[in-house]
Amino acid sequence: MLKVGIIGRPNVGKSTLFNKITGSRSAIVNDMPGVTRDRLEKVTEWLGVRFTVVDSAGFDLKEEIIKKEMQQQFFTLLDEVDVCLLMVDVTEGVHSLDEIVCNLLREKGKTFFLVVNKVDSEKREYLASEFYRLGVSEMFLISSEHGRNVDMLLDRVLDEAQKYEQEEGSDEPADLLRLTIIGKPNVGKSSILNRILGKERVIVTEIPGTTRDAVDTYFTFESKNYVLTDTAGIRKKSVMFKDAVEKIGYYRGMDALERSDIAIAILDAVQGVTERDVKIIADAVDMGRTVIIVFNKWDLIKEDKKKTARDLQFQVKDRIKFITNPPIIFTSAFTGNRLDNIFKYAQRLYKEYSKRIKTAELNKLLQFAQERHQPPVVSNRRLKFFYMTQVDVKPPYFVIFVNYPEAVHFSYKRYILNLIREAYGFDGIPLRIGIRKRKGRDEK
Repeated sequence: MLKVGIIGRPNVGKSTLFNKITGSRSAIVNDMPGVTRDRLEKVTEWLGVRFTVVDSAGFDLKEEIIKKEMQQQFFTLLDEVDVCLLMVDVTEGVHSLDEIVCNLLREKGKTFFLVVNKVDSEKREYLASEFYRLGVSEMFLISSEHGRNVDMLLDRVLDEAQKYEQEEGSDEPADLLRLTIIGKPNVGKSSILNRILGKERVIVTEIPGTTRDAVDTYFTFESKNYVLTDTAGIRKKSVMFKDAVEKIGYYRGMDALERSDIAIAILDAVQGVTERDVKIIADAVDMGRTVIIVFNKWDLIKEDKKKTARDLQFQVKDRIKFITNPPIIFTSAFTGNRLDNIFKYAQRLYKEYSKRIKTAELNKLLQFAQERHQPPVVSNRRLKFFYMTQVDVKPPYFVIFVNYPEAVHFSYKRYILNLIREAYGFDGIPLRIGIRKRKGRDEK
């Protein structure tokens, strides 16, 4: 059963939320900080799904002693719960302890949602935007006292509870890296898969998948855990959808791609980069997947291989412009040469794919961007960029808060993304950027 921990500083409304979720008055609620001295646990349910809720004592700590106290209380709680609801108070803004706890949760690899409490008016919704500085991907604006949006929060907890039930019986390693092979028909996808799994250094175990009867291949290569999924050849939808079997295969492939971290795009070295290849890779990037490009049938290239390699690299750069410096491998399922590079590149890409940049660093970059290229004037008012933060990884997603989101031209967003790449790399990684509204003091 999923265990959910409600954590946060004193007097942010943890016990009120605990009582609201469990439908009880088990936790004493008082405006005096630190009333909840002991941890309370209760099994509750939402839409027929049961889970345990834990109400913890507040972090009534001084920053200089936080590490010592956290080891005894905070980490004990983290080890026991599966999901954390980190509660903050919209009326107090971002506190230094909120930032510390956010970072600790990330270091621990804990699933957590930021719950901004006491948001009971439109004005306070604007104030809540400040909490995106914490770099969170999911934030819930609630009022635990009035029950506002608590149902939306519980729906999200329900998603985690159902996922937990599905994974509870699974023996999947925690560090599993998911790779999905994509490509048009007859480029040798299955041959590449079989060649990889035929290597002596690879330990193979086949486990039937739980989604649409797909079969994923789990294996260990050089002490790293992977699951590799082959997909049916992707043709034009107008052709595929005439055949029911092909249509099912297509949707299974898209489902596998959705669950994967990295797409391995197999291309025919003899044919070069075709229009169909570009479309398939573009679809993967649109889904937020990072891509390794593998030219198969390299053994069939009889002329100058160095020149052919240069020509194919140019085709990738010219026709697949939406990926910056993707890894390219020239190989053959027949010989197996350089196939090991797939795993070397996969590990490197995954590190970039999961990378998180500190908000302070991003704001320095945003300031530099504005000094270098001034934002435009809109309706006689200067477009103001307040701050930028990273709210998600896999793929990395950045959000900039401005006074007029609709006035930010796509070219300026591209300019910011290019600066992020210059400063932090992200080669081969699809980046996302969003623009959100925040009012300045003179506009409230």
